[in-house]
Amino acid sequence: MDNYLQNLSYGYNTLLYVFQYLKVQDLLRAGCVCTMWRDIASHPMLWRTVRMKNSQVHSFEGLANTLKKHGTRHLDLRKMLLPTGGDEIWPEFSRAIERVDMLRRIELCRCPASVVEKLAVSNPQLEVINAVTIKCESMDLESLKALTHIKELRLKSTGGLTLTSNIDSLKDMKCLKHLSLTSIRDLDSMNLNVISEFTNLESLDLGECTDFPKNFGSEILVKLDKLEKLRLEKGQGNCYTFEILEAVKNMAHLEQLELVNFDIKSGFDKALGACQNIKKLLIIPTYISQSATTNHMVLGGVLRLQKTLSHFVWGVTLELLRVTELFVDQCEEPKEKKEKKQVGNGDSIPVLKPVPLLKDKDSEIAPALEPPQVEILALPSLQKLLMQNLPTTRVKILKIPFHATWRQSITDSVN
Repeated sequence: MDNYLQNLSYGYNTLLYVFQYLKVQDLLRAGCVCTMWRDIASHPMLWRTVRMKNSQVHSFEGLANTLKKHGTRHLDLRKMLLPTGGDEIWPEFSRAIERVDMLRRIELCRCPASVVEKLAVSNPQLEVINAVTIKCESMDLESLKALTHIKELRLKSTGGLTLTSNIDSLKDMKCLKHLSLTSIRDLDSMNLNVISEFTNLESLDLGECTDFPKNFGSEILVKLDKLEKLRLEKGQGNCYTFEILEAVKNMAHLEQLELVNFDIKSGFDKALGACQNIKKLLIIPTYISQSATTNHMVLGGVLRLQKTLSHFVWGVTLELLRVTELFVDQCEEPKEKKEKKQVGNGDSIPVLKPVPLLKDKDSEIAPALEPPQVEILALPSLQKLLMQNLPTTRVKILKIPFHATWRQSITDSVN
């Protein structure tokens, strides 16, 4: 009898482990096999988080009833299979999800903004809403006032989002710890001072930073004294990059900084080097013009963080690599060698001479030569240079097309 009970226990735990890999529909089918399988398939551990990846829902009413029965707290719809078009399923979803009152976290897939608006009203108990593939072009934030318990809110449209209300609608979200508002048109015209009231924020992602006001750093960012991660996208033209970096260096808890599609201006190296609190850094420059200067500034700034930096990701666009290869082919190689040249991968970038170096921890980085001279540096050589000068830093150089720059993050790159 002892062996029988022991074997039964082992079999139960083994099946429970295996069932974790089943999709929802397979889990429901498995529960029809026998009483033991039914009990295992209904175990709360298997239903606490439900992921619908590569699955298609034929009845949201049935799904909602099942989620409510098992007390599901986290529903992940990302990469769910949608019928052609997909829009016709969302009214049923909005009606059905209302009864799942135990739900605290939801990740949405490609859906209209109206789904998020209705969800805020029907499920005000939600603590996390992640909607980063919104399909439509406009959204009203007024309904989000009901989300008084929200801790994480991420909104992003696949083609740019226009808000029909100001972000003042979010001001009552006192529990908010993670906020992401990217791809939102005319965000600079909104009342950005509202962000300074989210004093519990630990991470902040903002896009369309080009026309942010000059006081964004000094009067908004610096008030977020619990902020640990900051991501800013599209800081071009008139963006007050130096004022932002001045604020960053004074934020004691801020350790991760991501600058995506930012213009790198003269003096950026010293401004970045002053941010000795930064441990994880992602930089993807715009590379619209003066690429050699841009790379010199990035390299010089990163080397100044030698003592503190633990992770560094440098995004280099494929467009820059192609232009550099074309420059090398046409300008630097004698015509008679072109035919004999071995076909390479063209992975080189221009850097102003002298290439920034740190011979020891107390050495100064030499400024660029006058008049400017350019050195073509192969990416493997750049990687080696960084690893030699940043021996305690995990370094990665990303080669990415421009259209994919928005999808890059430190977490995805170093794991």
